[in-house]
Amino acid sequence: MYPTLFEENKLLLIDRLDQAYFPAANVPTEYLPLIIPYAGLYYEQDDDYNVLSQHIQLGPFSLWLHDVFACNDIVLRPYTPFHIWALHFMYEDTLRAELVKTNTFTLEERQCNLFNLYSHMPRVPMQGGKKILSFHINILPSDMMVLVQQYPGLYYLANKRVQRKSSVINEKPYRINAVCNMLIQSILSCRYVEMPAAYFLQRCCLDLFLNFAQQDAIADEIRPPTEAQTALFNQIFTYLTEHPHINHTVQEIAKMFNMPGVKLAQGFRAHFSIGITPFLHMLKMNMIYHTLMQRACTLRDLALVGGYSHIEDMVRDVEKHYGCNLTALRRSM
Repeated sequence: MYPTLFEENKLLLIDRLDQAYFPAANVPTEYLPLIIPYAGLYYEQDDDYNVLSQHIQLGPFSLWLHDVFACNDIVLRPYTPFHIWALHFMYEDTLRAELVKTNTFTLEERQCNLFNLYSHMPRVPMQGGKKILSFHINILPSDMMVLVQQYPGLYYLANKRVQRKSSVINEKPYRINAVCNMLIQSILSCRYVEMPAAYFLQRCCLDLFLNFAQQDAIADEIRPPTEAQTALFNQIFTYLTEHPHINHTVQEIAKMFNMPGVKLAQGFRAHFSIGITPFLHMLKMNMIYHTLMQRACTLRDLALVGGYSHIEDMVRDVEKHYGCNLTALRRSM
């Protein structure tokens, strides 16, 4: 079904034709803190390496995490049995991939790229003693074209011209900005299962694609920020994430940080590839969702938490954001 490799070459399946998960009880105990409860698991090891792979199917998204540790020098051979687009985020170390014999590509730590992948195996040498976390969200190109009809923010990305071979779709790598890192950490730390996990994690995957699409669309317009600008907007980001229960207007935030509203809006989008108003909405939706999951509360309680005057408005926004039925979601808990 899949290629057979020998010696230092190690097959890394980045998607599969069918899923036959590994029993969680057989995973070494040192990996247990890394496991997402809703994920299916695969574990492989030999004298040269060990790898824990986690997979969750979330609507059109196929979410994968690979924790790879090389005991000796190896060559990872990533493989997908069918054509996919893979939004990839690299953590913990840097590797150099050989996409074809004459084309190498560096997978830098804390960078992200969108790959157009066919069923061939690039070479990714990995030195003994190295550890990486490869985090990627796969989607079929046909599903991307369907998704863009509901989320126009994906239009520019979905209509990019791609080669008829495995390649990088974006012209240059992008950094994992604070919003993307927040979403990824939310996925890694998610302890929900079944329906509550599915809705929450699928929305995180969608937001990662939307953020990458925005980053790619405005890449040529963005000037490198100064250290002072970066420090200021990181301070704003931290404040907002630590106070999601406060209903701020953009003008209130601008006044708080002593800058014009237009400068705040432009700078926030440049730093985090999302408008500040959509980001505030994201934080509010996450807060309401987590409140719903973590304690028994009425719809009126949820509306008050989110700063809504009317329960119907809160229900409409949550259901639209997560694509869920709030009554069914509460019943499933």
